[in-house]
Amino acid sequence: MRSILELLREIYERLTAGGTTEQQAVQSGVWVAGINVGDRVLQLLNVIILARLLSPRAFGLLGIALVVMMGLNQFSRLGFDEALIHNEKEDIDDYLNTLWVMKIGRTTVVAVIAILIGPPLAAFFGEPQAGRLIQVLGGAQLLLGLQNPGIVYFQKDLNFHREFVYQVGSRFTDLVVAVAFALVFGSVWALVAGNVASKVVKLVMSYGIHSFRPTIEFELDYAMEMFDFGKWMFISTILVFLYGQADDAFVGWFFTAGALGFYQLAYRFSNAPATEITHVISRVAFPTLSKVQNDIGRLREGYFRAVQLSSVVAFPMAAGIAAVAPQFVPSVLGNQWDPMIPLMQALAVFGGIRSFGANVGSVFKAVGKPDTEAKYQAIKTVIIAILIYPAAEHFGVVGVVYAIIASAFFVIPPQTYIILSIIDSTATRLLKYVVPPFIASTIMCLTVLAVDRYVLSETGLLQFVLLIVVGVVLYSSIMIVIEIKTEYNFRSIYTVIQNSV
Repeated sequence: MRSILELLREIYERLTAGGTTEQQAVQSGVWVAGINVGDRVLQLLNVIILARLLSPRAFGLLGIALVVMMGLNQFSRLGFDEALIHNEKEDIDDYLNTLWVMKIGRTTVVAVIAILIGPPLAAFFGEPQAGRLIQVLGGAQLLLGLQNPGIVYFQKDLNFHREFVYQVGSRFTDLVVAVAFALVFGSVWALVAGNVASKVVKLVMSYGIHSFRPTIEFELDYAMEMFDFGKWMFISTILVFLYGQADDAFVGWFFTAGALGFYQLAYRFSNAPATEITHVISRVAFPTLSKVQNDIGRLREGYFRAVQLSSVVAFPMAAGIAAVAPQFVPSVLGNQWDPMIPLMQALAVFGGIRSFGANVGSVFKAVGKPDTEAKYQAIKTVIIAILIYPAAEHFGVVGVVYAIIASAFFVIPPQTYIILSIIDSTATRLLKYVVPPFIASTIMCLTVLAVDRYVLSETGLLQFVLLIVVGVVLYSSIMIVIEIKTEYNFRSIYTVIQNSV
């Protein structure tokens, strides 16, 4: 009988065997799924443990600091990594020293700004204690700038097995250090300590798992070439921050640090499964589609495969989260977090919408049109800016979510139209992949809500697990019936994965 070590070695060899572009994409998808599942499980375990040890206000204070740091990082991100991934050259070593110098300069500027503006920004949010948190997290950005630039090859060459070690190892360090500090000190600094420790591990591991060794060398021509593509990624990144993170800043300013704590934890739990699965697919899709950017037929099939996978997996997960939230929050986090239940449900709906639209960015970048994505992000940002204040004033914190959902409904139709014109296809074919899992997910969600309300009389872990089982069985049964009655083929997904791994 084979040992566990031999079995793991065989699995590893099969998942790094290479093959056709499609096979490499599926293998990479397995590794990215491992990265995201491992990262998310460790992160959620961290949150669950610390939610018992720390107050909502502690999470809110860190949330303020992270919003500030996210803003500084996004407003200074140059999009050079994406430019090199899109670059059709296989060997990009000549660019990496310039990339490294630029990243060091960028993170140095971010650190200095964070140290200077930390206290006044904390005062603006009405939480002076957050000022020192911003300064410490800002200084820690220097560690990211010093990382080995060779790690860009992980995505470019679809070598995500190396990034698995890099990402999951740093997240595990975050968990261990944060929990240890929380047990000893019981303060918000536990969250900061974990964050900083994870960056230290990333720095060390980046040189341990890639052989490239950078030197101080800057080539203006290389920088300009990368910037020509990266400028649109830079603009898009800023808009993504305004679209995806400014809501945190608004909640922290308009309401309280406690409200921000509820909002951010609700976002993590509600969007984690659905959007992380989509993130796995879209993250692999960008480098994969970049390799076939001049072949419309393969580009079209790659996009629809990504849409099908996203819809089949993300839709039911989003619907399920909305359905089980009333059981999950008191059973897992405790009654002090009950105000986040309606937030989780609304944000779960948003997660499902995001999963549908997430793959368009991969196509835009793969065909060299990052400017198109940036323009639509700008439209989303404007819509949110118009709606967020009156929605929050009228509906409270959940109104912020309503404003974000409304922006997605305005933008997704025209985005989809452009994508279909790029890949030379029709809306009818797209709907064929999306409608069946949407119908099955909706029926499953309504049924689980009814069981929770009319059948179960108490809240608890047993009831929570029971609802999950009901949802999984019901969704699977409906999809099997749909496959029998229609041409919606799930087995093709399984066959592709089986042939690739």
